[in-house]
Amino acid sequence: MKKKIILIISVLAVLTAIVTCIYLSGRDKVAAGNVLIKTASSEVTVSINDLTLSKVSGETVNKKGETKKIEAEGFSLSDVPSLAGVSDYSEVSVFSDDEYNATVTSDELKDKERAWLISEENSVRLIVFDDPDSKRNVKNVVRIEIR
Repeated sequence: MKKKIILIISVLAVLTAIVTCIYLSGRDKVAAGNVLIKTASSEVTVSINDLTLSKVSGETVNKKGETKKIEAEGFSLSDVPSLAGVSDYSEVSVFSDDEYNATVTSDELKDKERAWLISEENSVRLIVFDDPDSKRNVKNVVRIEIR
């Protein structure tokens, strides 16, 4: 009985290691400060430092109702589709290096001041202002998918 349990645990550990390797090897890798923009027909890598950044200022709210003042330089998320040559889209999804993601609709992006990609020490962060909960603030952005 004890040997069966040890065998089952060993098999599960090996399967977990295999699945983890497959998952990690399939993730997008981009250099620090860069973002991969994917559309149905293309992929473009851009560096946040090569973009014309604007001053970003506002407040975000967390689930406890606490506000946080944001002062940074960034690039409006509403301008990202044009970087990939896309003019007709319904949503933009932003992914972190650990695959955490948030989606912003094209209707929300009509307000150019709503969602920003801000530059942080060798990384990129999504900030969505006027959001009742800061779940859509994504750190370590590596990929943007336009649909």
